[in-house]
Amino acid sequence: MLLDVKNLSLSYGPKRVLKDISFSLDRGEILCIVGESGSGKSSILLSIIGLIPKHGSISGSIKLEGKELVGLSEIEYAKLRGKQIGMVFQEPSLYLDPLFKVKEQIMEAYTTHFGKSGAENKVVEVLKKVGVQDVERVLNSYPHQLSGGLKQRVCIAIATVCDPSLILADEPTTALDLTVQRKILGLFAKLKEEGKGIILVTHDFGVVAEVADKVLVLKEGEVVESGSVWEIFDSPKHEYTKNLLSATYLKA
Repeated sequence: MLLDVKNLSLSYGPKRVLKDISFSLDRGEILCIVGESGSGKSSILLSIIGLIPKHGSISGSIKLEGKELVGLSEIEYAKLRGKQIGMVFQEPSLYLDPLFKVKEQIMEAYTTHFGKSGAENKVVEVLKKVGVQDVERVLNSYPHQLSGGLKQRVCIAIATVCDPSLILADEPTTALDLTVQRKILGLFAKLKEEGKGIILVTHDFGVVAEVADKVLVLKEGEVVESGSVWEIFDSPKHEYTKNLLSATYLKA
């Protein structure tokens, strides 16, 4: 098992954001976490990657390849981020540094863990892998010079350049048009084929249908339903899940 989460709870003062969340993920699987805004989806990802604010209180267990993550120091977490856990954020324009060219930003993600030897070749290789055609131009561009789809490909390149076993993606297609969205989802499908474990947060059951193996339905910080993608679509049990599915079909 790649990732095993048990009884994960998160509080900010008296407010409980996550309530006894449990799930597991194997290599070569995509787990989609679904729920409306404010349900706690992103908080699960931040708990896994250790980016909870200092005033947050976390309990339970998060094991990555058998290693307990809850309680790790920031120094220990810094060694994991990028190298064993990659993260793709919702809005690439907010994540990418506007003052540095793409090449420098991907290079930094790689050299932090592996040093400068072979870094330039690795950067070119990872950009090609995420489907960038004009590699030279993109490498020498600032983020504002790229389209939304290209910026997200760059973010995926940063998240995967160190070949992590686990990739977290927080609504990675929300700001993209439908054509670009499908291409980005195709990249996650390829990463899955390479044996990566992927957790993808979304509010869109259309995205779930396209890529998920397993689904976790979250409401107000609690898991109301979980199962294979087939179980969730063919025989949803909870009324909340049925409502979310109905909303997706109405949009279609």
